[in-house]
Amino acid sequence: MDVKRIAHRGLSAWAPENTEVSFRRAAETDCFGIECDVWKTLDGRYVISHDNSLKRMCGVHKNITDCVFEELSKIHVTGGNLVEEMPTQTICTLQRYLSIVTKVEKTAVIELKEEFENRELQEIIDIVRAYDMFDHTIFISGLAKTILRLRHDLCFPKERLQYVHGARPRDSYVPVNDDLINKLIGHGIGIDSRFTLIREEHVDRLHDEGLTVNVWTVNTKKDYKHVTEELGVDMVTMNDVNL
Repeated sequence: MDVKRIAHRGLSAWAPENTEVSFRRAAETDCFGIECDVWKTLDGRYVISHDNSLKRMCGVHKNITDCVFEELSKIHVTGGNLVEEMPTQTICTLQRYLSIVTKVEKTAVIELKEEFENRELQEIIDIVRAYDMFDHTIFISGLAKTILRLRHDLCFPKERLQYVHGARPRDSYVPVNDDLINKLIGHGIGIDSRFTLIREEHVDRLHDEGLTVNVWTVNTKKDYKHVTEELGVDMVTMNDVNL
């Protein structure tokens, strides 16, 4: 089985997550795709960060959605792996991320962190198109409204949409269940699940419907063997794709 490895927030085991250097290091590997997380600034720019809050990665008590891009561009990343070796990293734009991914012909895996409206989603799609990445982009989100807007309102190809399960506090320990699987099948959307929350029977059901199963975050060889050989998933999201 050809399992596709996804670099989680770039090569985040070896660089501060979601930074330009993390994406560049991931681009040097033989991974299939490079994942990132997107927010919108107060003045309408799309930028990359897992958290809305800048506290964890930048030591600043502000939210991305409350800042204009000019302000963000002056804030340095102070957290993350090996940050002391690359102290000049700042918040990366969606455009900069795409410019790196497209040069090495990787797939862009873009997690949408807000409940974006159709207009905003179309803006993001237009940015993706501008980098000739439309056919090489997967959108993922744990926000049902956002992923359903892409699926039904904007008619984004369903085979490149995945619902994220297990990332929010309310479902971080809730196993995938039949109700969720039925909803995904009904909408024709794949899943990107915390790997500890999905069972082989659910993988099989989604595969029977031609839907993709992605799991995160796999960081040991033992867990990689479990999800690939026992669960039989299609994609594995990893902090270190060279594992």
